[in-house]
Amino acid sequence: MTETEIPSLDEFVDLATLQAGVATTFPTVDSVRWYVRQNRVALVEQGALIIVAGRMRFNPSRFNLAAVAIGRKAAA
Repeated sequence: MTETEIPSLDEFVDLATLQAGVATTFPTVDSVRWYVRQNRVALVEQGALIIVAGRMRFNPSRFNLAAVAIGRKAAA
C-alpha cells in the first residue's frame, strides 16, 4: 500500500460503528471482536485496522474487502 492509497484518519471508525455496518454478518460487537482477534494480521495488512492513541479504529470499506479475502482463503 502506498501513501496515496492510505485513507485519511476521518475514514476510520470505532468498533461499534463498524459493527452497525456489518451487522448482517457480525450480529454483535463481541462477534466482531472475536473476528478481529482471529484475523488481526490480515486486517492490518489490508489497511482495515489501525491503532491510534491505544484504540482500534477500522476502515469500513477495507474491512469488508478484507473479510471477503479472508473468507475466500478459508474456503479454499
